[in-house]
Amino acid sequence: MTIRKEQSSWKRWFVLCVTSIGLGAWGWAQDAQVCGQMNNVRGYKILLDDIHFNSGSTGDLEKNLMSLLNNQLEGHIRDQGDELRLVRCTGRVPRGEDSFPRLTMEGLVNRDVVLEVWGEIFAPSAGKHQVFLNYVMLPLSVESISPFLQRQYQPKVGSTPDEIVAWLADLDELDAYAKAARAVRMLNLNGPAAYDNAKADLEAASSSLQPAFGTKPTASQKQLLAFLLKRKCEILRDARTNTNYKGPLRLVPDAVVEKECPAGGGQ
Repeated sequence: MTIRKEQSSWKRWFVLCVTSIGLGAWGWAQDAQVCGQMNNVRGYKILLDDIHFNSGSTGDLEKNLMSLLNNQLEGHIRDQGDELRLVRCTGRVPRGEDSFPRLTMEGLVNRDVVLEVWGEIFAPSAGKHQVFLNYVMLPLSVESISPFLQRQYQPKVGSTPDEIVAWLADLDELDAYAKAARAVRMLNLNGPAAYDNAKADLEAASSSLQPAFGTKPTASQKQLLAFLLKRKCEILRDARTNTNYKGPLRLVPDAVVEKECPAGGGQ
């Protein structure tokens, strides 16, 4: 009788495990189907979802505009020499944070996705466009800082769709968010061996985002800037004493560290 109970209990446990794994795989598979292209690209990736041009554009014209944006943005990233890869996710428009449950986030991180972006563009009014973009930085976790960021822009560009596409392709913020997330990913994967590259990414991201956010950043923008400084200062302080790190940051003078990371800053 005892043996039968143990066998029955083991079978129930096994079925539950298989079911749990199957549901998790199914959940990720459903999400991956909308952007299977990411599986064919190696390296750190930016996913470019649909950006809707709400200016009376026909379906064919919008597809052509997205194709143009993809080509121009890919060229811009390549010219920057950032070793990031752009992946076009045609037809994908996340509904917001609800589209990124834990399994989806883990699946994207495991596929080296560092940024996903989508949005809408409205017809110009009073000489300005209304551009709304959504960013998800991976693997930034909600426990440390929200990976989700929404931005509204009013670029003073011409009224033609081609001109707004060119403006989007040169938007430095996109590159900055990708670098911020990539720095965290490299640190998670490689620890002290990633200190040099991660510090460079964190500094580049901060340098681009500070002027982009302006003199009155929102609470979430302040939080992101503080996070970038904190991670950079953690690298600077640990690099000088960590025996697993052998790079040039070991030799950074105290005065330089205190200047870049004053007391109370980067803590």
